[in-house]
Amino acid sequence: MDRDDPRPDPADGSPAALPADGAAADLPIALSDLFQLLATDRMRQLLYFLMARGGTVFVEDLEAAFDADAMVGFHHIQFPRLVDLHIIDYDREAGAITLTPIGDDLRPALEHIRAMDDPAIAAVPDRTER
Repeated sequence: MDRDDPRPDPADGSPAALPADGAAADLPIALSDLFQLLATDRMRQLLYFLMARGGTVFVEDLEAAFDADAMVGFHHIQFPRLVDLHIIDYDREAGAITLTPIGDDLRPALEHIRAMDDPAIAAVPDRTER
């Protein structure tokens, strides 16, 4: 690559540039949507919890791990947003939250982000362990 070219050179270990549409090739959702999800501590905590538990998580598991204020936000803000992005399926009657394949595909990105996050946020509360 020409030294005057400001774009990163993947051959020298520099990160690859994003495609012109702004979407990261390995992400199952738009990069802007991912950034919006990661913008709040509560959403990151919820995502870390869901990823750590895997499969289906019940609302009662979340209630045991998070305070009442967090649960209000989950029901009114986070769950609907994650459903809209097809990251979770939320069965209100059963009180079950299940990661979709899109949610599973976000796991590698979230693991990297969690490793860099504030330890107080990255330490997923899980008082349901026996």
